[in-house]
Amino acid sequence: MATKVREFRSLIFKHYDTESQFAEKLNWPRQRLNKITNGQKIPDIQELDELSRGLDVSVGTLANIFLNQTSPNGLQNKNNQDQK
Repeated sequence: MATKVREFRSLIFKHYDTESQFAEKLNWPRQRLNKITNGQKIPDIQELDELSRGLDVSVGTLANIFLNQTSPNGLQNKNNQDQK
């Protein structure tokens, strides 16, 4: 989860000076975003949609960050293989 958190935070800091600024942009309480950025919560699809709009990235980009690295049958996602 630590790698996911770092990757997500790097997206935030490309666009915002602080996580609080990003939370304000989303009209979210800072604590809601903080749970995601600290790895305490995995965002649901609606949250991914809102986060993607605030970061100007696709929902798929964020889904790849938060989804497991391997598929249920043990095969790695092609996108994840390309990133290694």
